[in-house]
Amino acid sequence: MAEPLLSKGRRVESGNGVSAGSKPWVEKYRPKKLDDIQAQEEAVNALRACLKSGAMMPHLLFYGPPGTGKTTSVLAVAHELFGPDYIKARVREMNASDDRGIQVVREKVKVFAQGAVSVVGSKVQSDGNTYPVPPFKLVILDEADALLPDAQAALRRMMEDFTDVTRFCILCNYVSKIIDPIASRCAKFRFKPLTKNALLQRITFIAESEGIQLSPKSVEKLDEAAQGDLRLAIMHLQSAVRARGKDLRNEDFVAVSGAVPEQFLLPYLTALTAKNMDEVIHLTQSIVSNGFAAHQVLMQVHRFLISPNCGLASSEKAALSIKLCEVEKRLADRGDDYIQLMDMGAAFCTVRKV
Repeated sequence: MAEPLLSKGRRVESGNGVSAGSKPWVEKYRPKKLDDIQAQEEAVNALRACLKSGAMMPHLLFYGPPGTGKTTSVLAVAHELFGPDYIKARVREMNASDDRGIQVVREKVKVFAQGAVSVVGSKVQSDGNTYPVPPFKLVILDEADALLPDAQAALRRMMEDFTDVTRFCILCNYVSKIIDPIASRCAKFRFKPLTKNALLQRITFIAESEGIQLSPKSVEKLDEAAQGDLRLAIMHLQSAVRARGKDLRNEDFVAVSGAVPEQFLLPYLTALTAKNMDEVIHLTQSIVSNGFAAHQVLMQVHRFLISPNCGLASSEKAALSIKLCEVEKRLADRGDDYIQLMDMGAAFCTVRKV
């Protein structure tokens, strides 16, 4: 078998006495060392250089799609810098989406960042290994693109004021939503979507470790459901095991992923491209009444729209892509699923070639 993508055959053991069997697999198989991360070679090589520099490590900005290893990488760096004896005192991880305003920056981040740091230096710790323990704290701010502009401005000031005793690691999906004063103060690392081969290697490793039976077809279906998100793929795999048992050779992973099954989706796409409004109304009612999320329908329609199987003209695809953006915005603003899908269906039925 090919070498595992992230763990090289090593499992992540629980450090708090919790049984490994009771942990979510995304945590159970999360690497603890930077050398265990194989999917992001460019970023990992740069981070190794940061580890060698010790106290000279800059502020960091990790960006890229979800499930590509951003949080795992920074936690691995934290473990290798501070070791088990100092990581709790020196590292603070926060999720910016929990509180987007300026208060979370002023109250939580500032209090932790401005605290004095007692310099320790390299020493053997409780696990028998030696760690550099540089003279600063590390603040990990996940989903930082959810922070409001005034909160980001306050964060930028803290990065300047407390740079002697604190380093910041900013994690986000969209670097364009991070203000330039913060981005310019950080070493930026882009995390790429996982390649199909890399994701399949990792899933195969987990399946063999857990005694799960997968066929090449079922693994392909899991890759389609995850769309390059390794975390999502592992969660789908664990959910399928809970629901179906360990024989997943015929599993399509549609139900556990919440995707619209082909028996609903294919007639719906046919009606949309045929511009049959009566059929669109009927099938939209069926999709909504069966409990499928409009946002999921939107994602699958978008995938079809950009696929070679879509026979619409380029001008029609462009106009419909804009409509999909509008519908997604309304859904994010808590618009009604049925009304928004009907609006999208009407757009398909009335779009014209240019």
